[in-house]
Amino acid sequence: MNKSRLKEKSTHGTPSFPLHIYSKYNERRYFVDFHWHEELEFIFVEDGIIEVSINSKIIPITKGQFIFINSGDLHKITSRGPSIHHAIVFHPEILNFDYPDISQNSIIYPISKGLLRFPSTSEIDVSLTKSIADKLKNIIKRNPLEYGLSALRIKILLLEIILVLFEKQLFLELSTNVKEKQENIKKVIIYIQHNYNSKISLKDLASLLKMNKNYFSKYFHEEIGKTPITYINEYRCEKAVELLKYSNLKVLDISFMVGFDNFSYFIRKFKEYKRYSPNQYRKKFNLIDAPE
Repeated sequence: MNKSRLKEKSTHGTPSFPLHIYSKYNERRYFVDFHWHEELEFIFVEDGIIEVSINSKIIPITKGQFIFINSGDLHKITSRGPSIHHAIVFHPEILNFDYPDISQNSIIYPISKGLLRFPSTSEIDVSLTKSIADKLKNIIKRNPLEYGLSALRIKILLLEIILVLFEKQLFLELSTNVKEKQENIKKVIIYIQHNYNSKISLKDLASLLKMNKNYFSKYFHEEIGKTPITYINEYRCEKAVELLKYSNLKVLDISFMVGFDNFSYFIRKFKEYKRYSPNQYRKKFNLIDAPE
């Protein structure tokens, strides 16, 4: 199975400065399903609340807070209401120095290769959080494509963030166990995302990792924060939302197209995850009107 199918294919920034700042102004909900990329991603929330699912945890990021997403981390981003957040996405190679001095060899190179990982925000104290947030806001104000001086300022700010984290000894070493779990979960989620419209059994998923069903269910729950069945149902409901938005298909037809073989079960699960029935959801959010 090709794990690159889950890997984000977007090009961030330019070849001369591979960094881009994405500003998301969300009036209602926001949803980006599990994916991964080689780039580092620093997310800063300007207003509202977003939830980031990463490393088996669902982390709420509120106004003025941020989160670091390491290279290769499988992550999902959601917002249930109005929010504004900014994502600074950049290839870690831009941090490197040509001259192999001691800081390059002992700090920058291990970070750029993912051997040192940025910490969870829960490990950062209040004063340091404010200092880093100020630096992130400074980066967000700048356009890296304007001229070289702006790119230099951004790079200096990134290095300043690394410096204060390193001084506090907050970087974590990448363990073989973490890497193995990342690859295993990517394999399972790729399978689900490519087969959601067909029947998927726990046995099918467990066999991908050569585990028994019971151990696999526990393993998946520990890494994703929910059971495999819950993840499958939620993913199918998100696919149903897309069809509710962009087609005039009947809800009954949509339920079967996204992999539910029981219409009543689909309605119940959709309402559980979205708080509305599919038809109510269509009407509330001014989507295409279609009969049940």
